Amino acid sequence: MKSKLTEWADLVEPVRSVPESERWGYRTKTTLSARFNGNIWEFGMWRRDEFVPIPNCPVHAPELNRVLALLADSFPREHSFALAYVVISGAQVVLVIKSKQEPTLTWLSEDVAQGLASMGIEGIWYHMNPSTGRRIFEKSGWMLIFGKTRSTDYHGSLYGPAAFQQLIPELYNESLDEADRFLHPNCNSAVIDLYCGTGNSMRRWINRGANVIGAELGGEAVECARLNAPQAMVLRGACRQRVPQIAEWTDKNRYQGNEILLYVNPPRTGLEPEVLEWISKQGLPNRIAYLSCSPGTLSKNLNWLCTNGYRLVRCVPFDFFPQTHHVETLALLERVSADTY
Repeated sequence: MKSKLTEWADLVEPVRSVPESERWGYRTKTTLSARFNGNIWEFGMWRRDEFVPIPNCPVHAPELNRVLALLADSFPREHSFALAYVVISGAQVVLVIKSKQEPTLTWLSEDVAQGLASMGIEGIWYHMNPSTGRRIFEKSGWMLIFGKTRSTDYHGSLYGPAAFQQLIPELYNESLDEADRFLHPNCNSAVIDLYCGTGNSMRRWINRGANVIGAELGGEAVECARLNAPQAMVLRGACRQRVPQIAEWTDKNRYQGNEILLYVNPPRTGLEPEVLEWISKQGLPNRIAYLSCSPGTLSKNLNWLCTNGYRLVRCVPFDFFPQTHHVETLALLERVSADTY
């Protein structure tokens, strides 16, 4: 991480993590390839052309490993059951079927359903996707086969089967606390929340009294965000595609005297060029909190922002994925060429 951010090394703080005792058995979310080896079902990962089973993974929560074991014991022991992936997101399970044909449900007996429910599973889905691969999910092909369509996370927010969730609540909340203190939103603020997910961060800005607009690509996440943060305006689509609507909303709030603030939590690809252009040329938020999952794209985006009117104040790394090399970084920036409105 530091090698990618050498230009700002003096602003990068020590990595924040959890105690050693909490660095194992923390994952309640996983995506694993599935393979029937002619005898049993195995879950793991493909490395080139080799399948690597991962039974009882030590970073998985014990409940998650028990769910995987029960599923493996319950599935039909035949290749015609075209299971490609098992995706578990908290209390929601998705079985990705590499076929258009809906598979049998005979394996899902009342005993199996009750067993899964006793382990905290609230919804099980078939997702028929004959082209599944690097892109696991498609828009269509979803079928709920057990339980309910949505569950509630540690913030009391609704989420569905394909929702992204941070895995360690205390660290994620700590990152939001830092962003909150830096942005300092209030009733005279307008917060733009890009890549807003299911709306946990938006709820925080709303609770501070701010006007809030969010943008998110995933349809399911947008539906949940609108339920979780009904006071916010939530736009569906790639953020670059929603720049005109965001710009109109921002201009209106600026005219009303609200301070413009920005919170972003983009995917690994970072901020889109159109978004960066809008931030530095038109949006002009006074402060930016940028939670990044890729030091490489963060470095590129910081280079752009810091040569277009912004100054990096702090970089706070968070070890959201213990026992991996992956570190997320909260970058806090302020505008140094602010005009008077």
